[in-house]
Amino acid sequence: MRVAVVGAGIAGLSAARALTDQGHDVRVFERSPVPGGRCATRIVTAIELPRGLSGEVAFDHGAQYFTVRNDRFSAIAAEWERDRIIGKWTGRIVSFDGEGWEDVEEGTSRYVGTPGMSAIAHTMARGLSIEYDKRITSVDELLDRFDHVVIAIPPPQAIALVANFPALTEKLSTISMKACWAVMAAFEERVPARFDAAFVNGSALSWIARNTSKPKRNYRIDTWVLHASTAWSGAHLDDRTEDVGAFLMEAFDDLIPSGLPRAFYATVHRWKYATADPPLGVGAISAPDDRIVFCGDWCGGTRIEDACLSGLTAAQLI
Repeated sequence: MRVAVVGAGIAGLSAARALTDQGHDVRVFERSPVPGGRCATRIVTAIELPRGLSGEVAFDHGAQYFTVRNDRFSAIAAEWERDRIIGKWTGRIVSFDGEGWEDVEEGTSRYVGTPGMSAIAHTMARGLSIEYDKRITSVDELLDRFDHVVIAIPPPQAIALVANFPALTEKLSTISMKACWAVMAAFEERVPARFDAAFVNGSALSWIARNTSKPKRNYRIDTWVLHASTAWSGAHLDDRTEDVGAFLMEAFDDLIPSGLPRAFYATVHRWKYATADPPLGVGAISAPDDRIVFCGDWCGGTRIEDACLSGLTAAQLI
């Protein structure tokens, strides 16, 4: 069969990989210049480093890590680990509340792509037929050329593609997607924190992480990623980026008793469709004739594992 996949995030790549391995003719269309979606790594190139610092300045500004719960995904992750595409993140992770912080319970293995989260997507994309910088405006332009279409993008974007299918748009419109503001900051000196990442409660921030603590990163430069809570992000969805960055950096400073060193680089990114609230609790969604199938982490949860499994389910439906 000829199958088109719209979106080269983890779900789209998972579906495309499974269908290609089954011998089908698969073409992936991705509006960005790189694969991965929120499984992303930002590498800063045009920047002058402070004296004494060297190497790459990079941030995992989307998905921070992933866990393994499903047996099928466990087999996939084992291959990635064997090929050194991922590694275990053994950083110290704590939980903040209004009175202080405490260690998160041990026993959960957390994995990251190496040397960045984007390594996972680039590996999954290898060997696939992908057309980058290609924006699909309607599923109709694909149904004439392909037997099936897999739509692996967030519901608000997917709705625009299936405007001529009222039943599908009605179903997708019931899914609420929440935004997340992310701050990426690099410091002249090491941030004086006795932890490498933290879940934060009672703040505009929900997560902070020392990107440098992950395996195969540049340990010479202390880089951090801050994620705002979905509540705060939603309330400040259209704020100016400079205002968002300043406020969230101040919130970060409030969590470090001795204060932050000077940041020589800081920027902001808005993930407009970060998570489903709540997810549908299904693997994937198909149209009555199965020519159009939707998948994404929003179908089953919020994790990389959910996205990967959703793509596999979409391939099974076809």
